[in-house]
Amino acid sequence: MAVRASLLNSVLATPPSGNHRVTAALRPSMLVTLFEDIRPMALSGLASGFVAAVALMRLQQLWCLAWLVLDVGLLVARLSIVRAYTVRRDAGDDRTEYWAMRYAPVSLVACFVLGLGVMGCVQAADVELGTLSVMVAGGVFGGIASRNSALPRLAMTQVVLGVLPIGVGALLAPRNGAWLLVPPLVIYLAAMRTVVQRHYRVLVALIAARQRNAELVARFDAALTYMPHGLCMIDGDSRVIVANRRTAQLFGSPREIMLDTPLPAVVAALGAHAVTDPGGAGLAAQCDAWLSRGESAPLDIVLADGRQLELTRHRVPDGNAVIIVEDVTARRQTEQHIRHLARHDALTGLPNRHELHAALKRMLARRPRLPSPALAVMYLDLDGFKSINDRFGHQAGDEVLMQVAERLGKTLPPGELAARIGGDEFIVAIDDTTMHACSILAARIIRQISAPYALSIGETVCIGISIGIALDDGHGSPDELIQQADSALYDAKSAGKGIYCFYSSGSGSRRMAPAATT
Repeated sequence: MAVRASLLNSVLATPPSGNHRVTAALRPSMLVTLFEDIRPMALSGLASGFVAAVALMRLQQLWCLAWLVLDVGLLVARLSIVRAYTVRRDAGDDRTEYWAMRYAPVSLVACFVLGLGVMGCVQAADVELGTLSVMVAGGVFGGIASRNSALPRLAMTQVVLGVLPIGVGALLAPRNGAWLLVPPLVIYLAAMRTVVQRHYRVLVALIAARQRNAELVARFDAALTYMPHGLCMIDGDSRVIVANRRTAQLFGSPREIMLDTPLPAVVAALGAHAVTDPGGAGLAAQCDAWLSRGESAPLDIVLADGRQLELTRHRVPDGNAVIIVEDVTARRQTEQHIRHLARHDALTGLPNRHELHAALKRMLARRPRLPSPALAVMYLDLDGFKSINDRFGHQAGDEVLMQVAERLGKTLPPGELAARIGGDEFIVAIDDTTMHACSILAARIIRQISAPYALSIGETVCIGISIGIALDDGHGSPDELIQQADSALYDAKSAGKGIYCFYSSGSGSRRMAPAATT
């Protein structure tokens, strides 16, 4: 049994071919050729049976009957093995090596039986029968060399087992000149060996290339499936023809639904907002216009759940286009946060000096250049704040600043601007106001800011505030208004703190009023 298995393994070997080695992954692809396309096998079996039947009719000898019976039986056995393999493979039991070990002995015996039968025909006196049998045998063995070239040793063993008895029969034939059949048989064997080798080289190269391509496709598919961004391809009619799993996840829809659907329709159906865009018509039109434009600028869309997606298009020479879909929600939020930090104070959340200047420019640009009603700028400075930092530390000072910002927000009319421009200095901008209204508001701010502050350390502190106010005369700039308010603040502090003071041009006099008098 061990010798038989060793011989079969040698016959079924798949040796290296050129630079290609038949690996364990490639070998099943070679063995499975034994069971693919059984039509050549069936036709060769029928041709062999036909010759056996003709020999039986013309020679009327017992060995012809035995040949016919064996030939039909071996054909049925081979077809049965192929059928059994196919059934098991379809059931998930794809043991190609196992079934090849059962198929090979039967195929070898079939070739040997055909060779013995042709040998008998060559030795007979019937010249026509001998010619027919040799012609059919040559065709059958040629087909075997081609069909089984994926297993070159098996193919050549089949051919040799079939041709060798024919040559022996030619040498032993009683007719003069029968030996002349031997040289062509030798040449035939050499030709079959060349055919098998050539086919084997081509087949190994093709299967190796197919295996490499399959591995590349598998890797590409894995990369496409697990890449962090969505990727889809659309044709010239904007229909989705390829979409990876991430694209379906981003749109919250099965990938199968997206395929063969126009991209604007996909965007509209999956990104429609029930209130602002019920049917998604706005998104569809936006996406369609983006696809129609020639430039490759990205398209930003907002889905119904608030997520923001960015679509980037890359054209392909064949007329299609690759669309990269990226969830930029976190990035947009980060960018918005960075922009907010660039224009707002990190501690209090109030606008900083940069945002204050921009806001004052907008206010001055849109108001008529008339002296009244005016734009007022209040420069606020805390009194006694340094002593809190010195006594309780900067954390306590930060708590006071945050509470000051909160009180300013509650004291100012809705829509008015309060900004922190440094340390304990704040600026309030009031649009379309008068000196009287500013006086009332300044007094209210002084009362609110001067109320006690409860700290997290359990202490209660009090501070004061001084205010300098500048009113736009119709020709001022943001820097001029701030400088004027700062000048008025200096006078307010010089006058005793805890009061507000208006800047007055001309003679340089300033009018001051204590908070208690208003």
